[in-house]
Amino acid sequence: MRSSRLARFEWQLLASDRTPWLMVLLFGAMMLYGAWNGVSWTRFQEQTIADVSTEEATRLGKLGATIERRAAGDTTASVAPVGALGAAGAVRYAILPPAPLAPLAVGSSDLFPYYTKVSLRSKQSFIVNDEIENPHNLLAGRFDLAFAIVFVLPLLIMALTYNLVSAEREQGTMALILSQPVTARRVLLLKLAVRVAFVLGLTLLLTLGVIMAAGVSLTAPGVLPKLLLWLAVVVVYSAFWIAAAIAVNALGRNSATNALALLGVWLTVVVVIPSLVAAVVTTFYPAPSRVALTTELRRVSDQAAAQGDTAVSQFLADHPEMAQLGALSSRNAWGRTIALQERTEDAMRPTYAAFDAALDAQRGAADRLRILSPAILVQDALHDIAGRSAPRYRHYAAQVYTFHQAWQQFFFRRVFAEATITPADFTALPAFAYVEEPTAAVTRRVTTALLLVLLPAVLLALWGASRLRTVSLAER
Repeated sequence: MRSSRLARFEWQLLASDRTPWLMVLLFGAMMLYGAWNGVSWTRFQEQTIADVSTEEATRLGKLGATIERRAAGDTTASVAPVGALGAAGAVRYAILPPAPLAPLAVGSSDLFPYYTKVSLRSKQSFIVNDEIENPHNLLAGRFDLAFAIVFVLPLLIMALTYNLVSAEREQGTMALILSQPVTARRVLLLKLAVRVAFVLGLTLLLTLGVIMAAGVSLTAPGVLPKLLLWLAVVVVYSAFWIAAAIAVNALGRNSATNALALLGVWLTVVVVIPSLVAAVVTTFYPAPSRVALTTELRRVSDQAAAQGDTAVSQFLADHPEMAQLGALSSRNAWGRTIALQERTEDAMRPTYAAFDAALDAQRGAADRLRILSPAILVQDALHDIAGRSAPRYRHYAAQVYTFHQAWQQFFFRRVFAEATITPADFTALPAFAYVEEPTAAVTRRVTTALLLVLLPAVLLALWGASRLRTVSLAER
């Protein structure tokens, strides 16, 4: 019997069975629902960004017009002191725009700020969310396309592959097939090839359809390489579950036992291990207390305020360039505020360092333990490709800190010189422009995750293939 005839026969059997098609319809519906969730959240973010951008443009437009009128000699044009402008009136937003593939994965992006109001205040006043996103929280996020792939795709694969060996044996059809000039190994490989092609083909077609329905522009810069990465993740993750099915089939059990065994693997990989990883990370590397940090910040701030002139003198000693601008007069309230804030920041620096070290330890532990579950690796990879990952947020936060420092330096000199802001100063206000993380960095992280998923897949497939030689296909 030719391979093409065997493959066609297997396809006819598969196509005549309603169960696979019902599973495909269910999976497709979940993918569409996940994409709709992703599109809805992304549009909400875009609308929020448009609203804050409009507010900023309107506010700065009015302020700029007032400064121009005052410079032209209009005595009715009142402008706040330069310190007040830097702290409130002229502040800018640092915006993290959604990535082109953002609708494909929402994850826990609602926990990360995607716009920040930067002012003269200390950075702790506007960066309030820096905790690591542990694997358990990532897997329990919003329902999106990534969620459907991580949770539901394995179930579809298992439904089509759990009885590769046992079905023919239980139905008594294998003896008829083996009466032809064909080996059992060849039959099993063809059955597997047909089912794998069915699953992967439909999954990739559904994924592409959902991407198009989500309005993702394939011509946008950097989209095509990341889209190919996304499809590669889907293929490798599918390969892991196909390999698991081969290994379970190689045990030579009946169909019911195979189904239960694969469900056990699914529960272990997708649910149990991520939960255990989360428990280990939070137990041995607990997140530092923000309440304790805030309490300490208040104590140090009160202590700096109580020192008064001593704190101001220390600031001027540490910043001679500011002292050269002139004496800090008693009426320069913003200058004194900045001096006290600097004193507080200096005193808090060891506390901040300990806080960040605890976060880094927690993050490092989670990164090391995530290799225990392909589901965690794939979820991280999909979030990374969609621009919803913690590394992208940290990349954004680092740019916000840099912009905050530039903003402070711009206003500090003018505050200590007790200068008024001019039209030229206003035109030169620092502006934030997010610089996207290099695609190579994302590719490197995703490729590492793919290799870590592919390794157990290859080992399972090789072990299963070697075991299949000894499994009896005759009816029991």
